[in-house]
Amino acid sequence: MNTPKRTKRRIFPSARPAQTGYPPAPSEPPKPPRFAAVPVQNRAGPPPVEPSPAEYEPQPPDWSAAARFPSPRAALGHVAATAGLGPPGLRRSPHDNAVWALLGPGHRPGIPLVAGYGGTVYQTDADGVLWPEDRSAPGTLPAGPITAVVGWDVVTLAELAAHSPVVAPPPGLREIAVLAPGALARWLLRRALATGVHTTFTPVERLGPDGRTDTGWLLLQLHATDGAVPAGLVEACGRLPGTVACRPADPDCRVLIDLRLQLPLDDSLLLDEQADGPHVVVECATVGPPWRWRPLGKPATGALLDAGPVLNTAEPERTPVPVPALGPPLPVRLVPSPRAPNRVDAVLISDAELDGLRRFLRSRPLHETAVVAFGPGRHLVTEPPGLLESLPFGICVYQAGPGALYLESGCVLSPPLPDPAREEVLGLGGDVIKVLCRDGAWELRFDEVRPAWHLWVPRAPVFATGVSQSARELLGRLAGLVPEPVPSAPAAVRTPETERRRLNQAAMEHSLRGEYREAAELLEQAGHFQRAAQLYERAAAQLDEAQ
Repeated sequence: MNTPKRTKRRIFPSARPAQTGYPPAPSEPPKPPRFAAVPVQNRAGPPPVEPSPAEYEPQPPDWSAAARFPSPRAALGHVAATAGLGPPGLRRSPHDNAVWALLGPGHRPGIPLVAGYGGTVYQTDADGVLWPEDRSAPGTLPAGPITAVVGWDVVTLAELAAHSPVVAPPPGLREIAVLAPGALARWLLRRALATGVHTTFTPVERLGPDGRTDTGWLLLQLHATDGAVPAGLVEACGRLPGTVACRPADPDCRVLIDLRLQLPLDDSLLLDEQADGPHVVVECATVGPPWRWRPLGKPATGALLDAGPVLNTAEPERTPVPVPALGPPLPVRLVPSPRAPNRVDAVLISDAELDGLRRFLRSRPLHETAVVAFGPGRHLVTEPPGLLESLPFGICVYQAGPGALYLESGCVLSPPLPDPAREEVLGLGGDVIKVLCRDGAWELRFDEVRPAWHLWVPRAPVFATGVSQSARELLGRLAGLVPEPVPSAPAAVRTPETERRRLNQAAMEHSLRGEYREAAELLEQAGHFQRAAQLYERAAAQLDEAQ
């Protein structure tokens, strides 16, 4: 049986399928797709660029403790004892003379040694505050944050090394380096060349702490070709003012160490600290802090600096020079001056004071070297000094030189005269004594010098002479029995007493001329040791005044 075909009924008979090429109805805007294709990005990105080593900044040290030392020498001792642990961070306290050492974990083995050098150990807490190790003691207070100590002024090893013990320069040095100003360096150079020491010089400039430079310095390097540098030359290099005699720590002289310092540190530690920058001189701390310098050229042989000019052998042309007319001569006077010596070498007395001097000396023990130089109305009493200072009269004078020239104590010549002018103007000689005071001038002669005891010597008693009648008869009988010896010419006998008098006389003349050392030697030969010691002291004082 055939079933009739059914036609499907449309629900919306007016709807038609969408035709291709027609846009959708305006009432229904197109919806965006739920998913969209996007390019996949590489999340790792480009490879990072490795910075150069120069761009790395040094990390600050990890300081975990600190040690306070009461003095730089104590800190130096601890640094030398723990040199194998690495250099600590040294800081100068702004409050006192203490030196602080910042310690890291690597310095812990050296912490027990801090107390042996008089130091105190401080540990940091969780907040970075420094506390003493023993907090149980009453009144324990923190030292402050460790960051404050880190911000203090840095103390270099060269500054600590300047506080090393001072000793005499070691003998047998084959090489030394001397830093000296130009004028002194030239003198040292001549002396070194005269002793046969090979010498080179380098111009250098001294760098001040304020940035100023001083170019008037020379570095002299002395090398002994055979043996050692003479000890006298080494002593002269260190004794001159402004010079520093050193030993180089390396061939380039980057670190120069004073010969008088006995360093407890190895030189390599100082060289590591001065790897870059100017050269440094480690000098005694009593002289000043270590100072820096910089060479201005290459070393040159010392003979170049000491070369003399080429002299012209031709006869010079002499041109007459008119001599200007001299003014009237100035009178030589004595004026008081605070710079004049106040010592008493002799006392000038008048005729009216001779009787008082006689009574004064007669009642006191007087050394046999005391003398009186008699003159025209004035007389000079000299030696010993203790007697002169106790005289209640007279004018005190001092030996001014050259020779036997005496001036009133507390006064100087006006106008000032050098020694050659004094000899020519004042007429000084080997047999005269010149005395100048504010009230006059006198000339005395050595021929009129007498021992002081001549002032009160008593009259010699009358001695009976001849032979009595009885003695003459006895001698006549003896002459018949014993033949008389043939008389011979008596020889001059040089007894110890005559020799002592000769030495005393010579010592007196030397003393009056101001030659105290020669007079002391003669008195020492004569056995007057106390008087000789007094003249040695006066000779030493005279040498100090001359310097």
